[in-house]
Amino acid sequence: MRFCTLASGSTGNATLIEGPRGPVLVDVGLSWRETMRRAARAGLSTTDLQWVIVTHEHADHVRGLKTALRRGLRVAASAGTLRALGVDGVPLEPGLELAGITVDSFAVPHDAVQPVGLRLETPEARLAVVSDLGRMTPEVLTAVRGCTHLILEANHDPEMLLSGPYPWPIKMRILGPNGHLANEETARTLVQLGTSGPRAVLLAHLSQENNSPARALEAVARALNGGKTDLYLTYQDRPSAVVAS
Repeated sequence: MRFCTLASGSTGNATLIEGPRGPVLVDVGLSWRETMRRAARAGLSTTDLQWVIVTHEHADHVRGLKTALRRGLRVAASAGTLRALGVDGVPLEPGLELAGITVDSFAVPHDAVQPVGLRLETPEARLAVVSDLGRMTPEVLTAVRGCTHLILEANHDPEMLLSGPYPWPIKMRILGPNGHLANEETARTLVQLGTSGPRAVLLAHLSQENNSPARALEAVARALNGGKTDLYLTYQDRPSAVVAS
């Protein structure tokens, strides 16, 4: 398995994963042209791309979906997300296999109809994709335990958020139980995973206004306290590093 987060943040989200029988795209929050451009920039092939998995229906995760469907791609999502989008697709069921990747989903607390996180497995690797959630729940923690790789939201620093320019209702939404995960809770999650934690973690959905790469990395690195987990950043304007199992 190889994967790369093509974009992560409020302006668009997309992650491309190369499986044993071709690539799978998780979310398509960029225009289709920009998605393809960034995949090429990362050196990942989209020649055999047939599937898009959508985690939830918010615009920054589905902006390019209509074009993808017109190009013949199929979509997999929770039943609630498919209804919210008004598209035909394959409901995410336990053990679904796409391009040689076994895909399992689990509920995450976010203000969408039926949002999910994902666990994607091949014989060599287990990747969890967990973004857009207001708090870490026992169900999410169980789902990501034992994964070799993890894409996990580190959206904001609460101090920056509260002193920043956002209107108060939006601040409360972000801080709420169905909003977005703060740096320190991301760090606590990795501590809770302990020795079963992932070999590599990509910090996702960093807010440009309410966070900084330095703050996110510092919070997580301090919690890991010199452990062997490789840390990577994701970006809104360019692809992340390509990570291989």
